[in-house]
Amino acid sequence: MRIEARQMFRPNGLIDDLVVYGKPEDYLLFADYLGKAVSSEEPISMASESDIVVEITREEAKAELFTSLQNEQNEYFSFDDWNNRTILRIYGSGSVLSALQSFLRDLAGRGNGYSYISEYSERYSYARNSPEWRLHVEIT
Repeated sequence: MRIEARQMFRPNGLIDDLVVYGKPEDYLLFADYLGKAVSSEEPISMASESDIVVEITREEAKAELFTSLQNEQNEYFSFDDWNNRTILRIYGSGSVLSALQSFLRDLAGRGNGYSYISEYSERYSYARNSPEWRLHVEIT
């Protein structure tokens, strides 16, 4: 799985835009990691083919899915700090992470094409200040 982080200009400033590329088995593996996070007290990390690591944390107080591209400390003292974010953090309650897990499993079974995380948000709550994701399924 490969993750690209892009920035989009909006009237209220720059926002993150994430593009994920993977084969069906990559999305199934991602879904498995979400399942591990649901039953873990600690964050679960998943490497990608890019410089971005996915870190999934179950927080029962999070009633909606929240995602954010961050650095290790989530502190930004310079523009370089901001431009060198390499951790895609995903937060949600067990039920929220399970819903994302189901969404990714469904996505893996659709075949070649892409979807947006906004499709997830049609049925489940996705934090408004989280980035947009475009999820490409590649069959080779």
